[in-house]
Amino acid sequence: MLSSRLPLVYVSLSLLMLLVCSEETVGVRSAEISDNNSQEEKELIEALQEVLEKLKSKRILPLDKKLGWVPSCDAGEQCAIRKGARIGKLCNCPRGTSCNFYILKCL
Repeated sequence: MLSSRLPLVYVSLSLLMLLVCSEETVGVRSAEISDNNSQEEKELIEALQEVLEKLKSKRILPLDKKLGWVPSCDAGEQCAIRKGARIGKLCNCPRGTSCNFYILKCL
């Protein structure tokens, strides 16, 4: 009877030892991981603050916000430029005039 209980006692003691050892290693590992994560988080936060400061200092002009907006030009001023077979628009002519693409001026 004693011989049948002995293996059961050994197995239960070994399982108990495994549980105790695994809890200690998990606790130590989680503390190390949390220290590494907190350090990484601090570095990321500092980097984000630097980027935000740079973005605050950089001002966006109102002309840059309007993507399809072309500046207006005076009558007689150059309104387009020829680039090979293509003509690019430099500015919009005022009311009552139109851009002559032959001489590239507002008439």
